[in-house]
Parts: sequence; C-alpha cells; structure tokens
Amino acid sequence: MINCLTTALILQRNGFLVEILSEYWPGDLNINYSNPCAAAAWRASLYIEDERNPETGLMCVQIYDFMDKKPDFGSDIWFKDFFRVIPLEELTSGVEYGVSYVTGSQLIYIQISAFMQITHFECLLIIVSLNVQKYQQWLLDQFIASGGKRKKVHLNESFFNDDEIDMVVNCTGVNARTFSGVMDNTVLPSRGQTISVWAPHIKTVHILTKDKSLQIIRHNVGRRPYRKNGIRVEVEITKNATYKDVIICHNYGHHFYGNAFKNTKDWDSCLEAFKLIEENIQRNI
Repeated sequence: MINCLTTALILQRNGFLVEILSEYWPGDLNINYSNPCAAAAWRASLYIEDERNPETGLMCVQIYDFMDKKPDFGSDIWFKDFFRVIPLEELTSGVEYGVSYVTGSQLIYIQISAFMQITHFECLLIIVSLNVQKYQQWLLDQFIASGGKRKKVHLNESFFNDDEIDMVVNCTGVNARTFSGVMDNTVLPSRGQTISVWAPHIKTVHILTKDKSLQIIRHNVGRRPYRKNGIRVEVEITKNATYKDVIICHNYGHHFYGNAFKNTKDWDSCLEAFKLIEENIQRNI
C-alpha cells in the first residue's frame, strides 16, 4: 500500500487525475495487507536535526549492533570512511572492539552503558524509525488533500475495460501472482512477523532472553510480496475491450524493502514509475 499511495501522490501532484482502487486501506487488518504489521528502520544519511513533517511518523533514533567478537572485515574495508574505531581506553571493561559512525558531517560517538559489558563488539548509528501505520495515513491524507479519489473495492480485471481509464498503475503486491492480466509466478508470499509491546520506560531492550515485564499488545503477521527477480517497475501498452490503448505501469515486488531497512526504495521506484509513465505518454501523443 505504501508504494501505491506514494505513486498516486506523485502523479496527483503532477497534474494527473488519480483514483486508487483497493480492498484494504490504512486502519484495516488482514494477512494479505502486510503494511500494518511492518516495522521500518531507514539507515541513511538524513541530517540528525531535521524534524520536518513530524506527522509522517518518522523520527531519528539510535540503534546498537552487538557482536560476540571483533568482525573480520578483511584488508580492504570499503566503508572505512563511514566509521571511527574507538580507542581501547574509551571502551567499557570487557569490550574488545567498538566503532562510531559518521552521519552526515557529524561523528556519532558510542555511549556505552553497564548492561553492554557482556558484548565484545559494539557499534552505534543513527537511523530513522518509521511508524508505518502513521506514515500510511499521512500519505493518504496528502493524496486526498491534493484532490485524489479513493474507492474500497475488491479488484478484478474488469476495470481495465473502462473507457474513461487511460492508465493503470499496478501495485498489487503479493496478489500480482494471481491477478488476471499480470499472473507473475515469480511473486511469492513471504511471512513477516513483528510484536507490538507497551514499554515506555525503556529505549533499548535485551532481546536474547524473555523480558517478562513487557506487556505484549499484539502479534502482527503479514505476507510480504517477495519477487524472485526483484522489484518490477516497467510499462507496457495494452488494449481494452474497445481497442483503446491503455498504459499499464507495474510497480510491485518490494518484499520488505518498501518500508523496512531503506524506505527510499519506495520513493525511488515510484519516481521511476512516474518517469516511465511520462515518457510513454509523450511517445504516444
């Protein structure tokens, strides 16, 4: 849904009249609608003090990576310019190796607390944490505010034959495998699971043992749209029942890349979809 909303918002803001057809929307819960179950952490070089648009659900947080021993990076460390090895005298007793990462123009130094002493490797980086549910709602609100329309409907191939439709953007995700007109057998459902807990008293949690003090709100399970050949972003021209040319732009197969690890995947693929659509429109004028 995130790449659908993002593509729709980009098109609507660039003069297209867009209507989103979907069976599930922000606020719905269904195993075939995996976004509400997702967690997202964007590791990128966003400036640490950039606090624009807090209503999107994005915020800068610190993340720690722990390893039992010093990793063997080999002789040529390609990312050596992005971290600083912490001198031994700055490390906590029992820690053999630690690094701090460069984020933008800043060095982010490790703050080592007592509970970390059981590890032999420590590193810290600044990431952007994404509240997926809040972010989806923000995208939808922005789309509606830009004049976009939406309709809750179970999708089938019949809407392709509507003569009022000039273009279709296919963001069917895991359903691209069975959706008529697509039938992409390289798409497979991949189980994803997260746990929502109520724990306002902590910023970090030791995950190797069960913390009985955490109140579990719910378990979240969804089917991620894995695609064997990677993300598909491409355009094809087809004809409807009246032989009218219709642009079909495919934008699916993001697996967990859409919101987890690197949210730029969604915007990158959606901007690429927009570019392909504009090129094909110009070519067919």
